[in-house]
Amino acid sequence: MNTGKWGERLAAAYLFFHGYAILERNYRFGRYELDIVARERRTGTLVFAEVKTRSRADFGLPREAVGPKKQLYLTRAAQGYLKAHGALSHAARFDVVEVYTRPLRIQHIPNAF
Repeated sequence: MNTGKWGERLAAAYLFFHGYAILERNYRFGRYELDIVARERRTGTLVFAEVKTRSRADFGLPREAVGPKKQLYLTRAAQGYLKAHGALSHAARFDVVEVYTRPLRIQHIPNAF
């Protein structure tokens, strides 16, 4: 299993443990992909989580890899998901989950953009 997929599995487990229902993993809409689609159990908010896995932060924080172009792609994929599931009026947000491998640490950033 590659590092990115491993990080996504850890992120999904982390979110589940912290009160999120995991609805989809690696949801594809055309050429766009959402790493994790979840529902926050407490509020019912749909969460589109982008996972970034790194061994270290020497070249910047993982969240910095989710720039304007990536945000546009994630927004298009999320719109496709919401349309396909009849949830256009549902509360939704974009989170980033950073997974560091050495030492193992997970940082969840709600409302990242």
